[in-house]
Amino acid sequence: MSKTDFRTASIVTACGAALLAALPVAGGTAAAADLPITKAPPPVADPGSLFWAEIDYLAWTVKGDRPPPLVTTSPAGTPVFAAGVLGAPGTTVLFGDSAVNDGWRSGARLQAGYWFDPHHDKGVEVSFFDLQDASTSFATDSNAHPILGQPNFNVLTNLQEAALVGFPGFITGAVAVNESSRLLGAGALYRQDIGSWAGQRISALIGYRYLHSSDNLSIPVAVNFAGGGLAGALSDTDSFSASSNFHGVDLGLAGEWRQGLWTLDWRGKVALGANFNSAQINGTTTADFGAGVVTVPGGLLALSSNIGSYSQTRFAAVPELALKAGYQIAPRWQITAGYDLLYWTGVQRAGGLIDASINPNLLPLPVPGGPQRPQPMFNTSPLLAQGFSVGVRYGF
Repeated sequence: MSKTDFRTASIVTACGAALLAALPVAGGTAAAADLPITKAPPPVADPGSLFWAEIDYLAWTVKGDRPPPLVTTSPAGTPVFAAGVLGAPGTTVLFGDSAVNDGWRSGARLQAGYWFDPHHDKGVEVSFFDLQDASTSFATDSNAHPILGQPNFNVLTNLQEAALVGFPGFITGAVAVNESSRLLGAGALYRQDIGSWAGQRISALIGYRYLHSSDNLSIPVAVNFAGGGLAGALSDTDSFSASSNFHGVDLGLAGEWRQGLWTLDWRGKVALGANFNSAQINGTTTADFGAGVVTVPGGLLALSSNIGSYSQTRFAAVPELALKAGYQIAPRWQITAGYDLLYWTGVQRAGGLIDASINPNLLPLPVPGGPQRPQPMFNTSPLLAQGFSVGVRYGF
């Protein structure tokens, strides 16, 4: 054998030995074949940034409250017993039985976080958002609508009726309805990288979620009697305030995809916990029929049977979805735009407190007899909030 052949044989033998040494031994082959082929997660945009903060402008729409019919009118010539009565021919609802405060609202969201490692595998974050108050104001009088009423159901006669605010030759008056609504929330999350899929970093989320919703509704009425042998003035106000405070455990997943200077983040969460609902109902009446001004408790829909403060605790769930795109405009700086959707179950709204069934014997000044109506109602409903955001993020 020549030196060249010997050298070639030696190289082949050494390579074969190295290959055999690299192969798994018998009995371990199946286990090795079952191991998944993993790919390293995409690199983070700035591994030197452990702290980050973001501020967003929000443009959201929120499902509005839906109070029952509160103000009605009827055409000229309607008899007094049918004036403003729901279900009577020609009766029109001027306010109520439709959503209020359901338009677009501006707001802001603040977020901040800290990564425990430069690869951004583990971290914590906190957030807070607040939307501007939404308000609705309605007002009319007997000049605009000569026949004007506040519909209700008489539990003594089992018939629909209306408390008249205006009727030609008998009553002139005015009625208004004002309602304001607020929504805000906060949260804290722990984020843990659990792998990658389709070029995305996938993280598990666990934390705490807080939400607050409140409504304040008032119905001031002023009436002047100038006919039927009765002369004087009467004014009353019914007010209903409702609030819901949610506390719960937040669970979810988040994904992050990067391509050059672009990022696309998504997250889906559901918070499970309790709604602490509270209500405040109040009513007053002031009368002046020539013998002096008298103010007594009770209005029309807020009487001795439901005036007071009430509370209730219920299980609730809050699913959330978020999608956000970002573009790095400078080292550590990023501009973002996104979409958010939030669905909150069992929220107490002001309209859900109103019981339109009344016992006339409880009207000021009350006399004995009949059931305790209206009652404090706790008719809850889901709240849907969704909208868009634009913001800026800084890592440091």
